[in-house]
Amino acid sequence: MAEPNSPDSVEPIFDRRAATYSNHTWHVRYAERLVELAAPTTGMRVLDAATGTGLAAIAAARVIGPAGHVVAVDISTGMLTRARQTIAAAGLTNIELVRADATALTQFGNSSFDLILCSAGLLYLSVPAALGEWHRLLAPGGQVGFSTMAAGFPVAAELFRDHARRHALILTDPATALGTRKRCHQALCDAGFTPANLVGETIGFSSHDLEHAWEAHTRGPHHDAVATLTPKQAETFQRDYTEALADLLRTDEDHLLTSEVIYAFGER
Repeated sequence: MAEPNSPDSVEPIFDRRAATYSNHTWHVRYAERLVELAAPTTGMRVLDAATGTGLAAIAAARVIGPAGHVVAVDISTGMLTRARQTIAAAGLTNIELVRADATALTQFGNSSFDLILCSAGLLYLSVPAALGEWHRLLAPGGQVGFSTMAAGFPVAAELFRDHARRHALILTDPATALGTRKRCHQALCDAGFTPANLVGETIGFSSHDLEHAWEAHTRGPHHDAVATLTPKQAETFQRDYTEALADLLRTDEDHLLTSEVIYAFGER
């Protein structure tokens, strides 16, 4: 059995999600905001680690222009296939897609990049291993930037975990490790970076995003746990969770559709 957060366990999660990942429009805004705060400049060498469907890579590539170069890395073949299609549709030629473990990029030498980005991907990676490798890959004076949900968010995910307990599934919050600015600061320091900017913001979802909530959770990091339920148990779980989401949408829409997020940046 694959270890949690190992490439063998993460790849099938995202292969399953690849076809519908971009249905969640907030993913696009989340990635673009990370790039906006990172403020890349023309001609930079950029690594987009755990690129998924290439959202941050595309945003960065547009800013750095044809004189710059983006290496977009992901372990999921399915995600890279979707990324390739999106990049081609955007007419961008300065992005290189590489299937690899973002925590072990031995094909690249020390100081290979001026900017390293990771939009939402660290919750699926070993944080010390990832940041340690990115410190090696980043040129002196370069910048690393990542985004994470604050602990306890999104509310729909917390609600999912609450309902899972009713079916004897104890699910941990994947945002816990980096879920506060203090934890992000410490993680950067532990990897040898100088914390430079820790930005707490909110991001909004749409009611359309909630239509995919069950799918996102059951195809995401909790897939293996949910798969232990019988079909009847899973059906009951889905019905109860979907009804609870609908009730919360009626009674506390603003809370349900708003999530606290953190954008963290460090310098080499």
